[in-house]
Amino acid sequence: MKLLGTVLSLVCLAAAARAQESPAFPSFEDFTRRYRQAPAAERADVLRALVADRRAHGGFPIVEPGDAGVVFVYAGSGDEKTVEVIGDFRTRSYNSVFWSNQGVPLERLVAGAPVFFARMAIEPDARLDYQFAVDGKYRPDPLNERAIVSGAAPSPGGDGEKASVLMMPRYPLAPATVPRADVAHGQMIVVDEAWAMPKVNIYLPAGYDPGRRYPVVYTADGRQWREFINLPPILDNLIADGSIEPLIAVMIDSAADRFDWYQLNSAYAAYLDKVVAFVDAHYPTRARPEDRLHIGSSAGGRATLSIALDRPALFARFAMFSPALAAPPHYYEPLLTGKRRLGAGARIFLSAGSYEGFILDDAHLFEKVLRRAGARVRTTFTHEGHSFGATRNLVPEMLIWMFPARLTGRGSAPSR
Repeated sequence: MKLLGTVLSLVCLAAAARAQESPAFPSFEDFTRRYRQAPAAERADVLRALVADRRAHGGFPIVEPGDAGVVFVYAGSGDEKTVEVIGDFRTRSYNSVFWSNQGVPLERLVAGAPVFFARMAIEPDARLDYQFAVDGKYRPDPLNERAIVSGAAPSPGGDGEKASVLMMPRYPLAPATVPRADVAHGQMIVVDEAWAMPKVNIYLPAGYDPGRRYPVVYTADGRQWREFINLPPILDNLIADGSIEPLIAVMIDSAADRFDWYQLNSAYAAYLDKVVAFVDAHYPTRARPEDRLHIGSSAGGRATLSIALDRPALFARFAMFSPALAAPPHYYEPLLTGKRRLGAGARIFLSAGSYEGFILDDAHLFEKVLRRAGARVRTTFTHEGHSFGATRNLVPEMLIWMFPARLTGRGSAPSR
């Protein structure tokens, strides 16, 4: 047994030593020089060595040392005519969050070779989604293992929705966003009622106790919050870690015409009324405005603000992630002029990314407007685009601010 322990120790030490080894290619320039100097028959081996080296030391795209920039690398067949990188860093216009079809061209490393590259300056704490446009066809980066479903890519549907993720070294990735097998998982229930269209899914926390009273989170775009933002695993982690108090989450899908559904639509507000009444009647909730949170992203963020204005007796907690707040001017006039104040105790979380054009500028404006209207506002602005990933990473911060864990009596409502 002692010999076995010694062998295992040596294996672990060797693995640790390999992990700490200097990369074979300290910079992309090192690879470029070796690739160009190698005989044509050996260049594929040099490329394979780069891929293996990068998978052990940071992956792709290549973040150059000393904040020298980012190198996007595409390895194809050699028959490609044009390769471009498109993504959050270049949208169609200031007024659009959708990516431009005109990307940043990649240069062929050697004439006739299958390797293409382009350098870009990116903030050291940024996180961006991107794709390659290869002869006009969009695809994720085959060398990058980080992937996401993108709603901003120019070719929705099929592979066009799949994007790669550039995560810079100083990006503050929230640990609670990573699903874990070592925590208890909540239960998902579909509301099986004739009226429940669009679909409504309810999350009950692990250890759910009908004798206890719970705060409730309501989301617009329920499917996106379940499948792309991954709200249930985030709740599992935060509750298991004692970061937030246990809560119920109600994820309400959008109607078929999503734009109309969230465009200050009284039908959405009426449907939300019905959902809240059902949840309060069937589950042990703390049925008070300050214990209900409405959250939404993009157009769902606009719906969230409309609920803040139109349902102050129902909700006092709101979170708007990258909200698309475009609306007829008269709708916001009372807020903008200071004639309208929000309900007592209103608390609002607001976020936007520096690559989101009008959404970022509107968020800065509404931060001031909402404070003046009497709300307690928390804002987070990041170097990101209009992405499910950006929203996902901020959800733990928002929930901890809204419903921090606290010591309360069983079934009691905490003082606020």
